[in-house]
Order: sequence, then structure tokens, then C-alpha cells
Amino acid sequence: MQAILVFLDGTICDMRHRIPLQRLGYKWFFSDKKIMKDTPTAGSVEMMRELAEKYRLVYIGARPDAYVDITRQWLRSVGFPDGEVYLGKNQQERMDITKQLKSRFDFAAGLGDRWDDNELHLELGCQSFILKEWEPDWDTVRKYLGDE
Repeated sequence: MQAILVFLDGTICDMRHRIPLQRLGYKWFFSDKKIMKDTPTAGSVEMMRELAEKYRLVYIGARPDAYVDITRQWLRSVGFPDGEVYLGKNQQERMDITKQLKSRFDFAAGLGDRWDDNELHLELGCQSFILKEWEPDWDTVRKYLGDE
């Protein structure tokens, strides 16, 4: 079964309520309590459920690895389908993770909201969908990956 690399923040996770906390540092911005107040972007849970019927989901985020458990908990609590979760606090860490994932999965596509997400998709050699941050157009994804 092919896989889809799904970026968290901005793509499927709306964490804008935490942005003002960035200046206070990681422990404020990434606190478990604050992460659990994040909300899914519009239509993202439904889209991931649709994709999970045909693909394995692999979630990746721009977060320190120490927050992988709370990230998994958030994904489950808001209804996202199961999938492996990988976190890297900077682009180089995420690129290193992506290079390792490339040998474990056959990626059909990557979903992200920032141009540097495209770099990860290029490393995987798969389709790249760069969607509008906080407001992804899931119809575009459906057009190319769904049954429509």
C-alpha cells in the first residue's frame, strides 16, 4: 500500500491560538495543554479518513521530538486516522527523517502548506500538494488522489 506524507501544523492542524506564545519559548508554545486546544483545519479529518482507505498515512511536523506522544494523542482525540508520527524541529531534521522514511514506504504524495514542505516531497520523489495554510482546498487533493 502506498503512503501519503501529511504535514501537521497549517495543513491539518490549526494552531494559530499558540502563535503569540512563540516569543515565550518552546515550553509555552508546545505545552501539552495548548496542543490539546488545537483544532483540525476545515475538512481535514474527513479528507484523511478518505485517504486512509487507500493509503497509509505518515504524519510529520515541525515540532521537537519530545512532543510526539501529545501529538499522537491530539490526532486521536480529534478523529484523525492512525498513522506513524515523526517530528523534527527544523528543516534539516525533517529532511533526515524523510530520507529514512523513503526506504520504508512507497510515497504517492506529500501534503503540506509551506514551500519547504515541497523539498521533502521532492526527496521522496512523489506528487507534492502545497495547500493554502490554515485553509486547504481538499477538492484539489481529491481530484488527484481520490475516487472523483
